[in-house]
Amino acid sequence: MILQRSFWFAIVLFVLYFSSLISVRTEIERFPPRDGQAIELWRVTNDPSIRDHASYHNIKCWSPDGRYMCFTHYAADEKEYGAGSKAEIHIFDFLKQQDIRIDLGTNPRWANQHNWLFYTHREENKGPSYEQGVSVIWYDVESQQKTVIGYGLQTLKETDCGDRWIYGIQSAADGSRKAARLAIQKNSTLEILPGDWGVGYNSLYVNPVHPTIVSRDHNYRDYYYTPEGTQDIPFMARHFFDHELDGTNRTVPFPLMDGSHFAWDGSGTYFMAGNGPVRGRKWNEPLPSNIHFLSNISVGDICACGRSGRWICGSTGGGRGPLQVADLRSGDGWTVTKTFSFLCFPNSQDNSGPYDIDAKGSPDGTKIAFISTYDLKDGPAATVEQFIGPNRIVVDSTQGFPSRGRLVNPAGFGGEALSYERITPTTFEGITRGLYKTSAESSIGKGQTLLSFESLLLSEEIRNGNRLPSRSIRQIVQDMESPLMWQRSSDIYIAVVRLPDRPVLRVTSEGVELIPGENHWETQGYNIYLNGVKINDRLYHSGETLQLLEEGKYAVTAVEWSGLESALSQTISLNEERTLHILHEIPNDFSWTRSIYRSSGQEIEKREINDKTDIVEEIVHQTDGVIHRRRLDHGKSVRQIDLNSDGKPIRHLYFKNDRVSHREYYNSQGDLVSKEIFNTDGQITESIRYERGREDRHWWYENGIPIKYVDPPHLYIKKNDIWIKRPME
Repeated sequence: MILQRSFWFAIVLFVLYFSSLISVRTEIERFPPRDGQAIELWRVTNDPSIRDHASYHNIKCWSPDGRYMCFTHYAADEKEYGAGSKAEIHIFDFLKQQDIRIDLGTNPRWANQHNWLFYTHREENKGPSYEQGVSVIWYDVESQQKTVIGYGLQTLKETDCGDRWIYGIQSAADGSRKAARLAIQKNSTLEILPGDWGVGYNSLYVNPVHPTIVSRDHNYRDYYYTPEGTQDIPFMARHFFDHELDGTNRTVPFPLMDGSHFAWDGSGTYFMAGNGPVRGRKWNEPLPSNIHFLSNISVGDICACGRSGRWICGSTGGGRGPLQVADLRSGDGWTVTKTFSFLCFPNSQDNSGPYDIDAKGSPDGTKIAFISTYDLKDGPAATVEQFIGPNRIVVDSTQGFPSRGRLVNPAGFGGEALSYERITPTTFEGITRGLYKTSAESSIGKGQTLLSFESLLLSEEIRNGNRLPSRSIRQIVQDMESPLMWQRSSDIYIAVVRLPDRPVLRVTSEGVELIPGENHWETQGYNIYLNGVKINDRLYHSGETLQLLEEGKYAVTAVEWSGLESALSQTISLNEERTLHILHEIPNDFSWTRSIYRSSGQEIEKREINDKTDIVEEIVHQTDGVIHRRRLDHGKSVRQIDLNSDGKPIRHLYFKNDRVSHREYYNSQGDLVSKEIFNTDGQITESIRYERGREDRHWWYENGIPIKYVDPPHLYIKKNDIWIKRPME
């Protein structure tokens, strides 16, 4: 009897410990995109009544090795859909295709170097959230061990570059918000960072590679004078750098023109500003320092796309897309796909939080996770060709729309609901605007998208249940009779933007080396091909060796945890048995690029370039071909052109006395997009954006500090500490 009781007691303990870890086999739904340059779209979650959300703006949702993605699942309770009190922490395992419920909680964040997940867990009976009421939990995915590391840090940010601390924001008893951190160890004490950081939710940017934090001061105000009185300047934010990670070595604050969303690139090189051109400040440049244009595109909510720092992702259109990617190697950028994430409201306020796509790239930059409230697989969409008001809208196609129904125009924050009486293959006719108190002021112009109102709503079956819509929607719509109450919540999608990097085979005196691809953090293993046929029945992993016994032509591919496979490597021919060594890392004596020098079209040696004028240096990549072309004069740079994947010149650098004098970005059609002018000390004095060939916005700087700004039709001039706003002449 005693043995039986012990047995059942052990079973109960086991169930209690692992009850929060629930795994569900979930096949990702894969389908082609309807537009853009994505290779494929994946739908990871598919429950329109429940909000699934990866993480806020610049916060990573991918584990460091790319095998897992974290997200918050706002599960329903007995009263409402998406109840915050029932929020769950989930991870998706791309190898096992499993959706794993970890615990109740919010704020999931990954460490930088380890597969450690951190999140907050609310316990109402333990007191206020700034004390014992919120615990910060450290979950080791490999061991499945949970550890409470401390209390009172309600809003988590990210770990430092060495994974020693997790940073965040504490909302204190008096309502103040304080920057703080917890050591990543059991039962550590919350450490409030000294000084006034002026933090808000969109603050505390922790560098993933270098010991640096930037804080955006939300309490800072600069002013300009107008005849009507003194007002907050609309484009200024102030930031602090801290290089000790404890708040004791803060720099002087520096201002930044025209930006409100920020992020570090994946390599920690640039602190990037969103809501404008992709641009950034170098992490270790003394302040005040240059803010560099990095690409030919603009984004709103900006985020790293990969750990290398080469790619950046973001969205336009108020945070809801289209999804865009910039390649900083060439400076080119492009649209990945339209996301159609939107909620229609009877006002024009910024209620974008529930539908911001919050794009984040995977460690190798092959995939981008984002959310959308729209059914991207089956929901119809039409592109406006012409609005023949008031009763006819010409579009590219009405395919998928019912013969009579309702539309949504997502222009602006609130958008507009419309109805139509009939359709033709390319028109909606009999238009009624401004349904359900939405604004009829929005424009309907060429290139805009119209969505199906019905596809934006939950099904009648869900609406006829006993639960209420989520609290956030109820607070905004404020009319339980309005169909706007029953709009879909967000699901998580992934856009596959490129294949994994190809590995390289190198023949040495000791055999053959398999060198990982340039980005290989997500690589699970490798396939071996002989004469074009795969010969392995399992993936081979780094650190393994195997004998290549047969003669023939060998090539290899890299395979991610997600199953994505690279293109074939280059082929090597073997006529005898050799040993293949699969390397963990890229060896120090291997380079992805080499330089070729030419004079008058003839290839010459590097040692000859100092004696000649008009030398052309081509930088050739192992797998991508020519990526940069530089003109030299007696060994000194005169001009450099950076090429995109199609070989088109995007970034142009001009040099004077071997230093950059100005930098220009062009789009793939050859149109000038931006220009920056440097002085002899290497400081940017002017930055100019162009729109359709004409100068648009224009910034002037003095010693890294903005002093003048043109944003048509307004001119802003700084005099001492006062900004003056006036109309442009």
